[in-house]
This record gives sequence, C-alpha cells and structure tokens, in this order.
Amino acid sequence: MRRLLVVALLAAAAAPAAAEGVAGWEGKWEGTLVNLPGRPGAPVVKIERETGPWPAANACTPFVTRYIVAGQPTQTKDYRLCRGAEATDLWVDEGGGVTLAARLLGDVLVSPFKYGNILLVASTRVEGDRMVEEILSARDAPATEGVVKLTATNLQRLDFHRVR
Repeated sequence: MRRLLVVALLAAAAAPAAAEGVAGWEGKWEGTLVNLPGRPGAPVVKIERETGPWPAANACTPFVTRYIVAGQPTQTKDYRLCRGAEATDLWVDEGGGVTLAARLLGDVLVSPFKYGNILLVASTRVEGDRMVEEILSARDAPATEGVVKLTATNLQRLDFHRVR
C-alpha cells in the first residue's frame, strides 16, 4: 500500500498540472498557412495570431487569427480560449453562440468537432518561440460495430513564430 502511494505521488509530481496550461502561450505570432495536399497555383497565405495568457478559472483570453493574401487581409477569426471552474473545462468561443470543446492533452490543445459530414481535429502546441496548429479533416461515416474507416482529406498547418 505504501509503495503504491509513493508511486502515485511520484507520478503526480512528474506530470504537469492542467491548471498550468501551455508554457509560452501568450504572444504575438506570425507565419504561414499550408494546405496538404497543396493546390498548384494556390496563393501564399500569411497569418498573424494574438494569444492572451492561458485562461484562469472562469475566464476567457484572446485567440485571434488574421489571414493575409497578397498583402490584403482576407479574414479574421476573433476567437477566445475559455476555461470554466476546473482546469480541464476548456473551450474555444468562436462567437455567435458557437463553442468548441477543447482538452489539454499533455502540452497539446486538442479540439475535435464536426461540420456537416466532415470530422475535424484541431491540435495546437507551443515549442519555444514556435506555435503550430494542425487541423486534420476526414469525411465522417456512420458508426457501426467494430472499426469504421475514415479517409483523411486535408491537413491544414498554421506554422507561427513569436514576434513578441
């Protein structure tokens, strides 16, 4: 029993608490968006992101992304990353009543969601002065007994470097 308690305490000390969030999350970021597979002749999409500090309990923080093509802003996603009372209660508020559940898995913020018959999984991680967000898209299929094969159709990668 004592050995089990020691192992549990060591494991708890080694694992980062979800309340800590993601180290280095806050900042101003710039980079490029790449769609895989790529389309020949597709324009280069520059991106800018502003992220506030990791949200405290019952608070939201800015999570804004701007898309720029040929020097002209084309879209702004003025989102917020929010947290409820518990460190595991996270969501992305897209505005207009649209919220996406999110979960911090280790140091990766993951948000799976469906849009029509497309399943998407967004994952965002910070490594030093680099933030990478990848959004995997797959056509959904009805659930059955056993494994349901899904085909990945697209991977969108937003690759940022910190500018402040």
